[in-house]
Amino acid sequence: MAVLLILLGSLLLAALLLGAGMFLFIFYRRRVPDYAAPGAIAASRWRDYEAPMTQGAAWVAAQKPTRVTIQSFDGLTLAGQWIPRENARGTLVLLHGYRSSPVIDLYAGLSRYYAMGFSLLICDQRAHGASAGHLITMGVRERYDAKAWAEYVAKTQGRDTPVYLAGISMGATTVLLASALPMEANLRGVIADCGFTSPGDIVRRLMRRHYHLPPRPFSALLNLACHVLGGFGLDQCSTVEAVAKARCPILFFHGLEDHFVPPEMTEAAYRACCSDKTLLEFPGAGHGLSFLVDEPRYLGALADFFEKTL
Repeated sequence: MAVLLILLGSLLLAALLLGAGMFLFIFYRRRVPDYAAPGAIAASRWRDYEAPMTQGAAWVAAQKPTRVTIQSFDGLTLAGQWIPRENARGTLVLLHGYRSSPVIDLYAGLSRYYAMGFSLLICDQRAHGASAGHLITMGVRERYDAKAWAEYVAKTQGRDTPVYLAGISMGATTVLLASALPMEANLRGVIADCGFTSPGDIVRRLMRRHYHLPPRPFSALLNLACHVLGGFGLDQCSTVEAVAKARCPILFFHGLEDHFVPPEMTEAAYRACCSDKTLLEFPGAGHGLSFLVDEPRYLGALADFFEKTL
């Protein structure tokens, strides 16, 4: 009996350690390279897109953006870069993806968005860049950060200022989840590029497809660790449920060659959305690459969206 109890205790301890290890591996902050540094993009997996990303970084630097900060609902200092435009039509609040940076996910298109008449607020997500925090919650807490940034624009630029929340990958999930939140901002629309439906959905997919692990027992262990160590759940919120409550127009983008976040996740959110909605899918585009694969079509869809919603 004693041997059995020791064995069961050892198995339980191993399971708890495994859950904690997965939690730290997936959700704990890691250093992201400074992709604005010379040669950083060329040495990365983004090397094929070095030119537009480097040009974007140079354009941002030339604007001399102002560093701005806000306090999150749970006391973190969140950082962003503010690029105002004279006689702006509105403001785009832009959020990058999971363990990424604005340089990779956003910079290539910023000069075009600015030319369309918008001021730009480029945000570092919590536990990324210059923003504080150690835990990434894949949209669960980040959705309140997006709301806070939109309300920051309303407070500093005027409550009548049209605001758009725009994000890519985890940033897209963040803004879709935020679309269901009440906010004191003139939110005219949400732009979501290749977002996943929930932390649980994307984690289980990665377990099965990339790590060849059976999702059921491992995701249950991870979910327990998320609750105990992080105070959130893998299936606490879903973009499919959020957009069913959204009242603002939503523009969805997704690349059809996305092998990280499948297009089916955006399609599910699109079907559930009850507000005015548009979906564009891009043949040949991998994860987060729709703009870089077909810039004219991407910008055309944005222009149409802005014309309809302003």
